[in-house]
Amino acid sequence: MARVLNGADDGVLFAEDGWSLDVIGDEPAREGWAATILALSNGALGVRGAIEERAEASTFLAHAYEQAPIHYHEKLKGFATTSDSRVPVAESLGIDVRIDGEAIDFTQLRSATRRTLDLRAGMLRRETRWSFPDGRLLRIFGERIVPLDGSTLLLRRLRAEFDGEGVVTLHPRLAPAPSGATQSDDPRIGVNLASRGFETEQASDELVVERLPGSGIGVAAVQRSREEDGWLLVATGYAAGRDASQTLVADAGALAGTALTDGFEAATAAQRVLLDTFWAGADLTITGEPRLAATLRANLFHLFASAGRDGRSSAAAKGLTGEGYEGHYFWDTEAFMLPVLSVLAPDIARAMLVYRAGTLEAAFANARALDHKRGALYAWRTIEGRECSAHYPSGSAQYHINAAIAFAIGTYVDATGDEGFLAEHGVRMLVETARIWLALGDWAEGRFHLRGVTGPDEYTALIDDNWYTNRMAQKHLRLAVSAADRVAAIDPEAWGWLAAEMELGAAELAEFTRTADGMHLPYDAARGLDAQDASFLDKPRWDVAGTPASEFPLLLHYHPMTLYRHQVSKQADIVLAMVLGGEEVSAERKRRVFDHYEPITTHDSTLSASTFAILANEVGHEAQALDFFAETSLVDIDDRHGNTGHGVHMAALAGSWLALVWGFAGFRPYGPQLRFRPTRPADWQGYSFGLTWRGTLVRVEVAGDQITYSAVSGPEIVIGHHDTEIRLAAGAHWTGALGC
Repeated sequence: MARVLNGADDGVLFAEDGWSLDVIGDEPAREGWAATILALSNGALGVRGAIEERAEASTFLAHAYEQAPIHYHEKLKGFATTSDSRVPVAESLGIDVRIDGEAIDFTQLRSATRRTLDLRAGMLRRETRWSFPDGRLLRIFGERIVPLDGSTLLLRRLRAEFDGEGVVTLHPRLAPAPSGATQSDDPRIGVNLASRGFETEQASDELVVERLPGSGIGVAAVQRSREEDGWLLVATGYAAGRDASQTLVADAGALAGTALTDGFEAATAAQRVLLDTFWAGADLTITGEPRLAATLRANLFHLFASAGRDGRSSAAAKGLTGEGYEGHYFWDTEAFMLPVLSVLAPDIARAMLVYRAGTLEAAFANARALDHKRGALYAWRTIEGRECSAHYPSGSAQYHINAAIAFAIGTYVDATGDEGFLAEHGVRMLVETARIWLALGDWAEGRFHLRGVTGPDEYTALIDDNWYTNRMAQKHLRLAVSAADRVAAIDPEAWGWLAAEMELGAAELAEFTRTADGMHLPYDAARGLDAQDASFLDKPRWDVAGTPASEFPLLLHYHPMTLYRHQVSKQADIVLAMVLGGEEVSAERKRRVFDHYEPITTHDSTLSASTFAILANEVGHEAQALDFFAETSLVDIDDRHGNTGHGVHMAALAGSWLALVWGFAGFRPYGPQLRFRPTRPADWQGYSFGLTWRGTLVRVEVAGDQITYSAVSGPEIVIGHHDTEIRLAAGAHWTGALGC
């Protein structure tokens, strides 16, 4: 029994238990959106939720991307030279349906489709009814999974029922990779490739071998099928890399062959076990708000499924669900996604940080290209590690990516206690990236200033003393010093070798501390207001309320320099600074920040709503907090920005969880202790969620004016509830008043 939660006219339903999402219909105008929200992925392979009879550009691999030169009419020193672009690979969902051997032309038939994404099974089910002009009816049923073990495998089964004369047969087929989305006026989608995409070496219904000429990456797709319990079972294995084509074919064929032998039920059973483990820690509820709770589950499913698991990939802005942003990794992976995964799927969070460690050499090269003789600067947007942004004011100038990665390292280690990662990778990453701040800034009137940077708010660029960048750099420098001290204490001998290799001495670490202590955070005393940067408050205010709806997002309707000249924010990064680094800022100052910057923020970035939800709740603006919470939660289910067809908004999906746990539950990642300052919106009866902190699975349940903390399993834990400390052993719980 299902009930409509998103409105009867859009065909979106959740089951009453909140564990499955249905989409009714397959109208072309909505199909891009539907294929995105019904996508399956596992960090290595992504398959959009299209039906087989109409599938096109549905399949992506984390390690299949082209590299093409960036062409400039006026190129200057240090500009990025090439771009990585993830492109669709050989089509995995193709099928021919025949009646008595004659192929059906589905373009001439009417269809009615129901697709169901099962969040506990990790499976997409579908039924499509095709109506012939003469009244005959063909039903096609399908089930598919992308195993969450990270293998590059699609497993599906199909069957058909026909109300009419004749024998129906299903013939699955591979097809060579389609062309990727082309360059457009929207910078969020499309790419201008020098090549035409894949060059096909072999192509048949069961084997496609192709190679990208720019990157040299080859992809083999092998498909095998057999009958199983009245279904046609189809296994499609992929292999990608710069190996010889015959090696790729052998690897892909082994995957498909093993899966076909093991069968569908074995794969689905393993999938269910894995997801049962995830949901045991990650499940959440919002009493009286089933639509929001179900949507958050769907959001967490996509976040968990699309994140890289192999240490050689991460989580792209659109995951593996679409072509948006060319499959690039940005700062929001570490600022939004990793804090969630660190407490819900810490092994995945670690693997994503290992990927960043593996691109440190590229970060050294990026720093040298920007004239920094020491230190490392991570690329603003990338897949392989090199800088891929052709627009340096909103690309390379966003030095804060170093601080975001440092923040993620600190958050991960605090949440897990994984000192081994800190010693093996983290401390080197922290020190080398922290060195950039000393090279970037200078001292004036006893304060340290960072010049010519761009913060997360891309409607302001190349400014001095961006509050967010300065504050996160300050935290980064202090974290680098504390990490060095911790690793030196854990293994003095190993630290000695590493410090010598980095040419790092006590004097440089002392300079890190002095710089952090002297970091300038701009404040306008006359206005009694923290300034987003040194010049922001001197500019004229943009009339956001008076701007026609047709002119949003502003980035598609105004030249960047027009935006740079005004007080207007795509996402007010000073608000984000108050969330990630506001522990030393008073509640009243935060309230003034929210009240000033919210009216001049367009929220054109999907990252904005979750941040505003968190701060709104902290400063007592409950109604706005709820509005922003709904905005970030429903961004893809309701297609609120009109571009979900390009792929899910991974950081916004993570932001919906942050808005609940960091916002209403009052958690902040400010150290190794788990601490909450919970509230409950007046319109809610309660809510609950789980997370894992240093090996202990904790459940938090708010019911009315009471809160219960439960240590489900793991070692003893101390939980901070406002200013009270609660000590819980495994199996114990504590119930008390919600307020302090």
